[in-house]
Amino acid sequence: MKYSIIGRDGLRVSKIALGTWSFGSVRAWGESRLEDLRKVVDYALDNGVNFIDTAEGYGSSEEILGVLLKDYEREDIVLATKIGGKRFDYETVKSRLLKSLERLQTDYVDLYQIHWPKMKHLWHREDMTEKDYLDIYGSMLRLKEEGLIRYGGLSNFRLHHLKMFPDEAFKVLVTNQVPYSLVWRFYEVEGVIDYCRAKGMLLLAYSPLAQGLLTGKFKPGGKPLYPTQKANILFNEPVFSRAWRVVEEVIRVAEELDVKPAQVALKWVIEQDIVASAIVGTRSVEHLKENIEAVELNIPRQYLDMLNKVSLEFQSTLPRGLEMWIGNNRTEVLEKIGIKK
Repeated sequence: MKYSIIGRDGLRVSKIALGTWSFGSVRAWGESRLEDLRKVVDYALDNGVNFIDTAEGYGSSEEILGVLLKDYEREDIVLATKIGGKRFDYETVKSRLLKSLERLQTDYVDLYQIHWPKMKHLWHREDMTEKDYLDIYGSMLRLKEEGLIRYGGLSNFRLHHLKMFPDEAFKVLVTNQVPYSLVWRFYEVEGVIDYCRAKGMLLLAYSPLAQGLLTGKFKPGGKPLYPTQKANILFNEPVFSRAWRVVEEVIRVAEELDVKPAQVALKWVIEQDIVASAIVGTRSVEHLKENIEAVELNIPRQYLDMLNKVSLEFQSTLPRGLEMWIGNNRTEVLEKIGIKK
């Protein structure tokens, strides 16, 4: 396993993080057996993965982790969770954090993230206000001073959101967790990566395999397996068929190197210097093993460059400002990509 350093205090995180949305969200991912999840967590921690990501919005994920992690030394684990909602004042944020800590059976988290900025065009009733940004900074700073968190982080924040924070906020807000893969690079094209780099922030890349699209297991004309895929623009036509060109190249490279397509796609993400960790969500020890092996995979530079080129060509076919998730603006989003409803 390889590791990255987050923040000024040297928070050391594995290049692969275990994502746990599927652990607790039955509605989105179906039911899980506790013993199966225990095997996944044990395998991760036994094989160099020290970074686990969850959220209060992931169903019973926090409670499940509280049970599964209680026999491990707390200092050996980097634990991240997220707060949702629309209020970011100190009292609200601390109250929500304390509930998360109780569910996780710990007295602090290493990284406490704002799950989403308020965006009216998605699923919020209002957009972010100037006060919201100051509240986020102030709340995270106080919680850090109180020892309840080591750092604060953001998630799904676009460029115009980041620019609203005062510079001093980035001393405590050290990461931005965003969807980032060979088939989703809007945060890069928009300038988020350059801005984060300038402010000393690193990315946590979620959905590095595009919810399974980059494994090659889903073919054009097929049906999504999970509700979350139905809400993902990548699984809607004509985007899916356009993205398949990238998937085909990933499969070709994998065949030439005698590895899995998922490993090729994941390695590309890990190779990006702005990415502190790629978050892989799995309930399968076999898949987790493949993901971990991708860290040490040696892919010749010409293959990575070729994948980068094909990836950007696909990205250029999509309108700027598109969100990966389809929310309240479903009709508007689909019309943007050429579908009339």
